[in-house]
Amino acid sequence: MRPRAWMLGACAVAALGGCAIGPNYQRPETPDVSQYRMDTGQLAIAADSDWWNQFNDPVLNALIDEALANNYDVRIAAARIDEFRGQLMVARSGFFPQLNLGAAATRQRAGTFNGTPFAPFDGPRNSYQLLANASWELDLWGRIRRQAEAAEASLWNAEYARRGVVLSLAASVVQGYATLRGLDAQLEVAKQTLESRASGLDIFRQRYEGGVISEMELAQAQNDFYVAEASIPQIRTGIAQTENALSVLVGRQPGPIERGKGIYELQAPSVGADLPAMLLSRRPDVLQAEQVAVAANAQLGAAQALYLPAVNLSGLFGAVAASPAGLWDSASRVWGFGAGLTQPIFQGGAIRGQVQTASAQRTEALLAYQGTVLAALADVNSALANGVETRNRLGSLRQQEKSLTVYADQAYARYEGGYSSYLEVTNAREKLFDAQLAAIQGQVDVLNGTAALYKSLGGGWPSVPDTVKGAGMQGDAPVLAR
Repeated sequence: MRPRAWMLGACAVAALGGCAIGPNYQRPETPDVSQYRMDTGQLAIAADSDWWNQFNDPVLNALIDEALANNYDVRIAAARIDEFRGQLMVARSGFFPQLNLGAAATRQRAGTFNGTPFAPFDGPRNSYQLLANASWELDLWGRIRRQAEAAEASLWNAEYARRGVVLSLAASVVQGYATLRGLDAQLEVAKQTLESRASGLDIFRQRYEGGVISEMELAQAQNDFYVAEASIPQIRTGIAQTENALSVLVGRQPGPIERGKGIYELQAPSVGADLPAMLLSRRPDVLQAEQVAVAANAQLGAAQALYLPAVNLSGLFGAVAASPAGLWDSASRVWGFGAGLTQPIFQGGAIRGQVQTASAQRTEALLAYQGTVLAALADVNSALANGVETRNRLGSLRQQEKSLTVYADQAYARYEGGYSSYLEVTNAREKLFDAQLAAIQGQVDVLNGTAALYKSLGGGWPSVPDTVKGAGMQGDAPVLAR
């Protein structure tokens, strides 16, 4: 459709219907998925509950509360809300008349009689002005309304981004705490193993000095000791790094972190999920992507309105006098009002270019929203699969640990009875030590997988402290066309 015909049609529709120019937002089609790939049943704990409290560890709960109150990323996200609130105020200011008050004082010599006998009488003159003026653009075509709509969507975009930061932070603290307690347990196992092997090494030294065993057997015992000893610095480094990372998350200087329950006392709830459709109204990144699409849709309408005439009303009232006292005389009063209409005729393609840009950005935003929904569904599916399989793996690791405990005991008994070499004992003990560390890591993976699942579901916002909620927008974005 040619721009002129489109403009005339838009004028008629806008004038008769009072609607804003441009398409109203419609949520794009998304996959109609009734369940996830892995049917794990319903959640044992509702996604929107304070799922992190279900670990029943007061220390962990306190760390999360501290992080939500002090974390710098959360505070930055809250400050960004104020930034977009200000932008919305600017956009909405166009709905109202703009009032200004001006005052001026001048002294000048006009030179009207220069070159004539009356030049000496052409002295300098004073002029004083006190004027109030007003201007108002009538939003006949909804351009300002569309701009305000886009600004409001951008504000909600920032709010949902803030909620995403908050929920990701809660999950990160849980994962960091689980990792820390797992490292603590691994350090304890390494110390116990080192102590046991140190006692065994002392015995082997005495046997070697007594000529009971060979130097090779002594060297094998020494190897067992140093393997356990070498594992401890690495674990301690991991503990320090994890404590430092947790300190940053909770808004502290790097330092020690309080401990609560042990790694095996932190029991994760069973794996499950609610309906996939819930993601559209709960997961922050999906909600954020939709607000980007709402804003882009509104900006297209604002760009299309540039084709139509702009109507402005203006007026002034005040006084002009030769002295300040004269400003209050009725004879000094001045006033005026008027209306203006500006219709773009030729802009060299500028308006068409703006419309084309806005249209492309709208298409991009709608596609990005659909892509975000797919990514969210994939994220939950992956989290469900990880939650199930980490539990399966943990069961196998625990059985392996039990079997290797028996194997190590039997290998040592066979060695003491002269039925095998000490190499068999060394192999059995190394496998048992690795299995003990792996079983602990398996428990950590289960806990971390639980946090990742609830994060992927976008759960927990209703249970966030009111002080955190109050730093941003309340409720949800206004429902447009769905």
